[in-house]
Formats: sequence, structure tokens, C-alpha cells
Amino acid sequence: MRISILIPVYNWDLSLLLKSILREIDEFDLSREAEVLVIDDSSSDAGLLAGNAAFIADQARPFLQYRELGSNVGRSAVRNMLADRAAGEFLLFLDCDVLPDAPDFIRNYLSHAAGDGFDVLCGGISYRTRVLKGREYDYHAYLGNRKEVKAAALRNLAPWRHMLTSNIMVRKGVFQTTHFDERFTGYGYEDIEWGVRLARKFRVLHIDNTASHLGLVTRERAYEKMRNSVPNYLLLKEICPEAFAASGISKVAGLLTSCSGALLNLLDPALKGLFLKSASDRLAFIFFQLNFAVLLAGSLKGSSRACKAR
Repeated sequence: MRISILIPVYNWDLSLLLKSILREIDEFDLSREAEVLVIDDSSSDAGLLAGNAAFIADQARPFLQYRELGSNVGRSAVRNMLADRAAGEFLLFLDCDVLPDAPDFIRNYLSHAAGDGFDVLCGGISYRTRVLKGREYDYHAYLGNRKEVKAAALRNLAPWRHMLTSNIMVRKGVFQTTHFDERFTGYGYEDIEWGVRLARKFRVLHIDNTASHLGLVTRERAYEKMRNSVPNYLLLKEICPEAFAASGISKVAGLLTSCSGALLNLLDPALKGLFLKSASDRLAFIFFQLNFAVLLAGSLKGSSRACKAR
């Protein structure tokens, strides 16, 4: 077995992704080289959970395995579970809400697996295909295009900064020494921390073998996810201070720590309102980033006070 395709699922319809993967495996007789492992991380949407289970049962293949967890374990732990069950020499992690952009997506990864110039292979993300086309999703598409969509040549200039677990392949032997850190239990930044550890020891190569991110959310939900990511971003600072320091947002947050707590408390709702009401995605992005920096600054000031109290 050359490649294990590993898909953690939470509240998303898997049919588009699995149809694409199974079509390529069937058409090019890749079943001896590829397996597909899916674990549902205790989805809260019973309709989606039942629909995915029924779809997979209807698409039964010897190389397709499916499991449902009884309780939610989080993004890091479920990926570690998938890797432990995998038989492939290479592990291809795909988020459930992506869709390969090219018809030779798996074969492209397999062709690279035949060589020896990498330990970690990053395919990249695009927003080429959209299934959620309402105006309320446009900001998320703008955000993703601005922050995530980079050509491989640019990503290779700083490999660790652009490692997204939504579309990435790693040698199983490498992964066994470098699991996802399960302290990251909420939303975000477990991929950055993982990427830093991998890049310290192993060869990371970015290629243009993109998958479209289909799972857009509304502007309101994007804001909620940003707020929920603050604890993980502070955990990243604790574990990988060099990665935290390299980000522009940390520099802005550092400057804002000189502001009083009262001022930060005023800025927070003001920036939220400007973000949600802005008619321009570009301006909304500025307010979004500033609000994140304000939240970080407030948390950093709180941590500093706690340290002084001790």
C-alpha cells in the first residue's frame, strides 16, 4: 500500500469529495496502491451523519473504511487516530470539505511518492470551486484567497508557514515521530505548530496539486471562529514562540498591549460592529485582523498580570 487517504469528518456532506476520490481510484485501477479511511468525529448534525454513513455503505469498496466516534475528540486527536489505522507508506490528510481541483489529483501524489526528494508534500488550497455561492459567504472566500492561496514557488520560500492539514501528504515513518499535538483541542493553529516541528527535522516540499476549500461560512461564523481560535494562538506562542513572533498579527498585538484594558474593551465591540457591517470585504478584513489583535493583546495583558501576581 503506497498511500492512505485520511479524512476526518465533522458536520459535512462527504459525497462530492468521496465521489472524486473513488472515481480516480476506480478509473485508473489504483486500489492496490491507495486506501481511504474516514472517521466521523461525533458529528452533531444527525442528518449529515446518517447521510454520510448511507453514502459510504452504498459506495462499498475493500479499500474504503468508515468509523464513527462516540464523542468528539478534536482535530488533532482524530488525525492521529486515522494515522494509527493507516497501512500506507504515505499518509494523505484531506479535510472533509475540500474537493480536488485536478482529475489526476491522487496520481500526482503517487508520482511524487515514487521519488525521494521530500518527507512532507503540501499540495495547496484554492477556492476555484464553490458550492456555497451566497453573498454571505463572499467574505470567507476573500479571507481564504488572501491568506491561504499561494503558488508552490512562494510557499517553498518559507515551507513551515504554509503547511495546511487540509491537503498534505507525509511519510508514515515521519508522522510516527511527529504526531499532532493534542493540546490543541479547539479551533486552529495545530497545523502551524505541527509544521514547525516537521520543518526542523524533515524535508518539506510544496507543489501545485490543489484542492478547493468548499466549506465556506458566513461572516458571522468566521468571526466566531476567529474569537474561538485565541486560546490556540496563545498556545502556539507558548510552544513555538518563533512562529508566533514571525506573524504580523503578533506584532500588532504586542503594540496594543500598551493600551489600557478599558480601551481594549471599547475597541473590541467597535471593531466587531465595523467588521460585520462593512460593505467591502477588503475593509472587513482589516477590521477582522485588528479585532483579533485586540483580543490577543487583552489576553496577553491578562497573562502578564497573572504572572506578576504569582
